[in-house]
Amino acid sequence: MNATAPGLRNSTSQTAEFVTSPAVYSPVIHSVRLGMPELSRVGLSENWLIKACGHRHWLALADIHGVEHPQFRNSEGARLYPAFTAVRLSDVRLEDVGENQLLEMHLTLCRTSRTCFQSEIEVIVEQRKVATVTMESAFIWRSVEGSNRSVRRGVVARPCQLLPPPPGQHPRKDIQRIAGPILRETILDPSPHEDLNGVGLLYCASFQAMLDRAEWQWFRQMDPLTATRSRTIQFLGNAELGDRIRAALYMHRTDGDTLAHMIELTRVSDGAPIGRAITQRALIPAMDLVRRLA
Repeated sequence: MNATAPGLRNSTSQTAEFVTSPAVYSPVIHSVRLGMPELSRVGLSENWLIKACGHRHWLALADIHGVEHPQFRNSEGARLYPAFTAVRLSDVRLEDVGENQLLEMHLTLCRTSRTCFQSEIEVIVEQRKVATVTMESAFIWRSVEGSNRSVRRGVVARPCQLLPPPPGQHPRKDIQRIAGPILRETILDPSPHEDLNGVGLLYCASFQAMLDRAEWQWFRQMDPLTATRSRTIQFLGNAELGDRIRAALYMHRTDGDTLAHMIELTRVSDGAPIGRAITQRALIPAMDLVRRLA
């Protein structure tokens, strides 16, 4: 990755600016030259992409609150963490991405309520859009020190340069669990070395990773391989170090060269849901992917 402008690490970035509306913030381009850390067997790594977009979202939150780094506190001095409430990927063509290509992330940020923010990131590779990533976040804090189950929403004790919108302008879109039997389930065991982040929370990208691990355990779809076309993840809670997670499949549909599924993630210890996701995938012959990545 290239050298950085101040406050925008691991990227090349133009200067942030505010557009005419005080409700919208638009830093322009963050760019990355792609290599093995960013790629997977089916093109650009979706897991890396969620991490990279989440990082840019947090940096933009820091910018609008006038702090150099994304560290926030409430009026009582408690540490606040930006936490995602939903992540949506649309118009996804990650299998078209290969080694040494230049990726650009075009991010805009708006405030959707007094406590919530939403970014939309267009992902451009060699002048072609390969995904749009929409990320919704709120600030949270631990009401009990060290307990991830005690997180509550909070407000940053600093002025924000974005104005909240009129009530009702950004209605919430929840994923409702499909009524009916569980089709398949598996137990996942998040690792502190891979799945929990630097402040001890189950990382947003780890939810996507658990969805893919569960899908692989259930179906082992090797040829054709699956490539994401769209995905919506709603975050409902978090987990402690050592919590095992149950992935339950409530819907699975195949139609020609596409498939779709709905998965719910719950803590094994108390059955509390921590996430739901709806995913649409394309089925692509494995040799087609080999030729694209050659």
